[in-house]
Amino acid sequence: MPDSDDVSENDSAADEFVEDFERHRDAIYELVCDYMDDVEISESYVAQLLIDAMIRMRMTAYGMGVESPSVAGLKLDLDRLRDEVGVFLREAKKGAEEYITLVKDMRADAEAALEAEEVGEEDKEGDEGEADKDSSK
Repeated sequence: MPDSDDVSENDSAADEFVEDFERHRDAIYELVCDYMDDVEISESYVAQLLIDAMIRMRMTAYGMGVESPSVAGLKLDLDRLRDEVGVFLREAKKGAEEYITLVKDMRADAEAALEAEEVGEEDKEGDEGEADKDSSK
């Protein structure tokens, strides 16, 4: 039976890994979003670019990370990558309902903010028009 100190150390290491992973993921996401805004490209196009980058990075990691790289070894590593991506996709599917609810809420909030901004601009224009009328008297 594991010692309670071993379990807490494992939990601590796992928590640290998750924190690091999320921090790096968020930082890369921000960089990609900034790039998308700068060059005005769509999310779906960027997703394809990122898939290509992921595969190329994994191939490079294999080629540089093993003592004697081989075609068969690379193919096996790419099979492992496919399996890893499959796990991420299954997890994304499990959270699909929650994600769509979040997206719908965000879209509704954005639409409401846009409408409020438009109403505010109309009110401001109306106030300026009345001020012009008052100054011409």
